[in-house]
This record gives sequence, C-alpha cells and structure tokens, in this order.
Amino acid sequence: MKAVLEYLAKKEDEGRTAQWICKQKFGISSGLLTTLKLNGKLKINGNICRSVDTLKDGDIFTADVTEEEKSQNIVPSLIELDIVYEDEYLIVINKPRNMCVHPSIKNYDNTLANGLVYYWQSKGETHKFHAVNRIDKDTSGICVIAKNRFAHGVLSEQIKNQRFSRRYLAITDGVPEVLQGIINKPIKRAQEGIMKRMTAPDGKRAVTHYKVINTREGYGLVDVFLETGRTHQIRVHFSDMGCPLVGDWLYGKEDKEKFSGHLLHAYYAEFYHPATKELMKFQVPLPEDMKWMQ
Repeated sequence: MKAVLEYLAKKEDEGRTAQWICKQKFGISSGLLTTLKLNGKLKINGNICRSVDTLKDGDIFTADVTEEEKSQNIVPSLIELDIVYEDEYLIVINKPRNMCVHPSIKNYDNTLANGLVYYWQSKGETHKFHAVNRIDKDTSGICVIAKNRFAHGVLSEQIKNQRFSRRYLAITDGVPEVLQGIINKPIKRAQEGIMKRMTAPDGKRAVTHYKVINTREGYGLVDVFLETGRTHQIRVHFSDMGCPLVGDWLYGKEDKEKFSGHLLHAYYAEFYHPATKELMKFQVPLPEDMKWMQ
C-alpha cells in the first residue's frame, strides 16, 4: 500500500514552499524531508519539485512517504497475530502476554516483529518495523507499529507531547489504601547496567494516575493512566506502594504455576492519525488470565 500525503493549496498558500507544507501541514522532519527530496518523492501537480519550489492556489502537492526498506536481521516467522486495525501508515496489534516486541539474542524468531515481517511478506509488502509504544514481554495489549519513518516520527512526537494516551488494567497483590489517586514519584535505575528500576528523588519525572475498580480476596483490579512513560513505571509505582502487580518476578513475587507473567494489560490507546489527523481510539478486552477479576 502506498502512503502518499496530499495537500490542495489554497489562496493563502500562494508563495509558500514545498518545504513549508511538508513541515507545517504534514509534520515531516528535516531528516525525512531531505530523503524525500533526494529521491524525487515531492511533487506539485504530478511533477517532481524541489523543496524550495512555491505553490499557487489550486496546486496539488504530494509527498510519497512509502517506505520500501525492510528491517534487517528480523527473521520472518509464522505467528498468529490479533490485528485490531491496519492501513498504509500503521498497524495496531493486540499482543499476547509472554511475547517480546523486538528480537533479542535469546529470542530471535518468536517476537511480534518476526510475526509482522512474515505477515507483510505474505501480502507482498515491504515495511520496516517501527514500534511506537513499547510494552514489556509480560504485558499484553495494544501495540502500535508504524509502517514508515513519517508515521513513526509523528506518533513518537505525540507520545512526547502527551497527545498519545494509554490506559492499562493491572491486578495488584494487595489493594491500595487510597482507592483513587496520583502517584508522582521520579524513577531511576536501581544500579547502572541492570534492568531493575526504583523510585528516587533524583530520578526522572514519573506520574501515574490510577483508580481501583474492583477488589477480590486481597487483590485489586486497577485502571491506570500514564502521564509519563518511564520504563517499568506502573510496576515500580505499585510495588513502591506495597501492592506489586500479581506475577511480577522483578518487583513482587513470581508464581509460574498460576501466572505466565505480571498481570498488566494495555487495553486502550488514543492518538491522532499521522496523515488524516483524525482522532483514533482503540480498546481491546481483558485477556483470559485476567478475567477472574472482572
């Protein structure tokens, strides 16, 4: 599928350059603009143009942001994918628990990236894997993957500017004393070079909004909204509160006989489409291993 941005110039656009349209109307970065210009991907009325060329009323300006480069070192693997939405700019996947997003030395062929590369190849498409929102291996739920540099850049900027909203459902071992509130505690690495994080005054700003929506036998089902997106933020904040996520081997207690990982589910995402600017809203149901708390 071709990803081509189109803009119909109006009277007030007369004299504005192709570069201005790319940056102000499309949100194309300077680096990508240079690539598009060098590859003849900018056109006015179907004719290749320079970034400094100007438009007049009624001109149709297009920027072809289709990415034909494929991800290197990602082995295609036939993996069942729960596709929530797809178009020429992005794909939204409901990722199962116990699946990594990216390949690693220890897991190079059984990740979301491997499955998507296989899926795209089976459709005769070539895309580079650009994960927009990264979630842990043991976290299930919504993953947004951009199909090109343009979409990835725009969506990443939305995350940075807090225009990309994410909500989670978590099951905690213990119920927070305050059933609804805001956790505002900075987070940093527990030690250099290791995975574990901790709250600390000299850490990076981390803000988590939460509301307990159900309790059962000492467990809590908590709706969580992230104002910031630090590594392990939800896990660290609830552990620090004395209510670690159920099944969390790093910040709580592991129970492989009952749970395959910490019970955290990214159930909702809201953002603006990188090309159409339409507000997109996605919601996925709780996975089977969390439905006992509904």
